Amino acid sequence: MKTRTAAVIGSHTATGRELIKELCSRSVYDEVIVLSESRMTFNHEKISERLIDFRYIEAGHFGLVDDVFCCVHPDRHDSWFDPLKTAAAAKKSNVSQYLALSSMGANPRSILKLNRLYGVYEMQLKKLNLPSLHLFRPSILLTDPEEFRVKESAAAKFIAFAGWAMMGPFKTYKGIRASQLALAMTEKALNRYSPKVAIYKSGVIENTKRGDSEP
Repeated sequence: MKTRTAAVIGSHTATGRELIKELCSRSVYDEVIVLSESRMTFNHEKISERLIDFRYIEAGHFGLVDDVFCCVHPDRHDSWFDPLKTAAAAKKSNVSQYLALSSMGANPRSILKLNRLYGVYEMQLKKLNLPSLHLFRPSILLTDPEEFRVKESAAAKFIAFAGWAMMGPFKTYKGIRASQLALAMTEKALNRYSPKVAIYKSGVIENTKRGDSEP
């Protein structure tokens, strides 16, 4: 199998950290480029760190890359990060696939502000006409609830405690580990079928297994 190069944005997030470890463990990836404003504590021979100012991100920061994974959410209050500008720069670098985190319930017409924000974000990403766009809509991340702007509320604790009971129509609300989300993102990137646009909900993310991408 032809080797690939991955680029990860969001190494400071729980998902980003787990994703970098997952990508480094795969023989198909010979280089994992990490775009960040600060250095990581995790080291691996495949990692190539590039410290940049995201306000001025451009195609040259990516270089020759196959798969770009964005683990930073559009609802962050960081003035330095523009997810659409980052995706546009990735497209100019001739990336093959762009994989981004969205959120459960994303809908541009939702009455809920956060769901509407994610829905608009997805719509704007689609308008960029990327070669292949993968959008992941997980529920609450149990290992890092603040990554989805969900604090250690009673609801978050309840989902973590009652996860075993989340079956049938309630399975969508079952919390997901960052490591499982990272696994799903990797498997979907390695799937031989490259859809123009694919959306993965919590149930699909939760049920993804290592090796699902193999023929």
